[in-house]
Amino acid sequence: MIQYSDTRVVSPDPRQALNAVRTLRRSLAGLELSDRVRWDAGRALDEIEDELRTPDPDHGVVSACLERFTELLTDAGAVEQAGAALVRPIRQIAVWVGPMGAAVLGRLA
Repeated sequence: MIQYSDTRVVSPDPRQALNAVRTLRRSLAGLELSDRVRWDAGRALDEIEDELRTPDPDHGVVSACLERFTELLTDAGAVEQAGAALVRPIRQIAVWVGPMGAAVLGRLA
């Protein structure tokens, strides 16, 4: 007789992604950005944080917001300017997102 054990898929804890959002907010404050880019990037972080605080965060929503955030900062030259201070927390959120985060990671390469 074959017995099957109870298996569950466990995704990374959204608290790690929330910590990364806080790190990105601190980094954002020290970057030379236009007011518009700073506002848009801050809004993307707000949306990521709001979604991560829901009982069942939607990985697609977080991924789309993270892509927008990364695109804004990459286009503004901020990722090059700040380096690891931005790349590490962006990667942490992308890892939480899972396979959908691959596009974001590709922008950082």
